Amino acid sequence: MSAVIPPQKSRRPSVSCEEKLRQLVLSCTNFKTPFDRKSMHAEVEEERENGVYVIRLFAYSDGENSTSTQGWIVLDTEKHLLKDITYDPDAPVILNYDKEKYKDYVAVCLERAPTAKPEGLETLDERLPLIHFPFEYSYDFIIDLPGTVAPSKALVPLLKTFVDAETDLSNCHIARLPSLDGYELLLICGTDRIGEGRFFLCSLDKTHKLTDRLLIYTAKNVYWKGQTANCYLHYSIGHQGISLKKMIAMPNKNIPVDSKNYAFSKGKFRLVK
Repeated sequence: MSAVIPPQKSRRPSVSCEEKLRQLVLSCTNFKTPFDRKSMHAEVEEERENGVYVIRLFAYSDGENSTSTQGWIVLDTEKHLLKDITYDPDAPVILNYDKEKYKDYVAVCLERAPTAKPEGLETLDERLPLIHFPFEYSYDFIIDLPGTVAPSKALVPLLKTFVDAETDLSNCHIARLPSLDGYELLLICGTDRIGEGRFFLCSLDKTHKLTDRLLIYTAKNVYWKGQTANCYLHYSIGHQGISLKKMIAMPNKNIPVDSKNYAFSKGKFRLVK
């Protein structure tokens, strides 16, 4: 009786590289498209120098070999970036991808071993989402923190040196604001000990050293006019300066009880009297 020879395992990946690329793009938490994601496909359209790849997003149309382009992505394996250039190549959206899917696709399909890169603020600059001016308080932002990203655990110890001891960064989010006078503005969204938001705007010089910080949002319950009410900071940030209003949240309207204005000069938030 002849021995049964077990089938040899194929060395080919069980998931095609085109599907891995598609899954990588769709893993990006801030990737937006008006098209049906289920019918979307992805392919490398062009390979450029220094590990840069242009990716075309498309769907199959009616007719033989007919496709319709739905978007364009740039994959930069040197800088570990995935950029959506569909709407404006000069102002791409830096996509927040799944790191495991990225490593798998680059290693298996591009045969490029991702280089280990220590994550510091200098490596995050291009990947951090940019929140444009004017940046003003909204309840939706406080709750969902859209346009921010969670930093790696390795970066949190550095971020802790930028905030005060009352701020918990165990579940924090960060983002950039436009630079002013050659200084970078970093938004750090943490919480206090009971889970209320606690946000700092930090000024960093060209070496990513902290030059100043300003608490722009916090909230707590206070005793006001014979009752307990929520008191919070309403911030408004723009090129002209920063306005912070202390507000009392009431059922029918929010009441301002104090306000302070700050100007930004030479890396410092200066109170305007």
